[in-house]
Amino acid sequence: MARLSDDKREAILAAAVRMFSEHGYSKVTMTDIAEGAPVSKPTLYNYFADKQSLFGAVVEHQCRTLLADRATLKRPRQGVREELTRLAESFVDVLYDPASVQLFRLVISEQAAFPELGQMVVASGAEPVLRSVAAALRDMDQSRALAIDDPDQSARLLLGMLSGDEHLRCLAGVKAGLSRKEKKHLVENAVEFFLRAHAVKG
Repeated sequence: MARLSDDKREAILAAAVRMFSEHGYSKVTMTDIAEGAPVSKPTLYNYFADKQSLFGAVVEHQCRTLLADRATLKRPRQGVREELTRLAESFVDVLYDPASVQLFRLVISEQAAFPELGQMVVASGAEPVLRSVAAALRDMDQSRALAIDDPDQSARLLLGMLSGDEHLRCLAGVKAGLSRKEKKHLVENAVEFFLRAHAVKG
């Protein structure tokens, strides 16, 4: 087998992301992707055994790309409100990114044929964010800045407030996305509610 190149793999994934997003899984062939990369079909099959494995790699690649270098995974050392606001802003930026919305739509549209894709999105995207936020909340509890009995559950609640029906509207195409003002309003309300719910008593 020829030596595999990271650049060629990235080119294949980029072409696959573009084509799957534009045309859906079923209408795209491996030949289409090879031509879009562009690489030869034998080269494409050196990297991915079939279209299903390529599609799985696309989902994982998109999750990691959307989270790369995001502040959600970088722990700012600031006041509690400022840290929560920064974490919330980063999560909202990722969640409502057009590429992220398109990825969710693509996974949902192909979920019946590939039920493992949902777990892939959770493992590659949702769980790293959840762990990062829960770790920040755990530190806040230990420093007595906030009273958080269950950091994992509280992280889920915070992230849930930032998605909810607004994200559903975007997925359904009712809204094209959130404006900067809408994002700011969403983050401020969620952080304020969270701080009040987890205030240290006494």
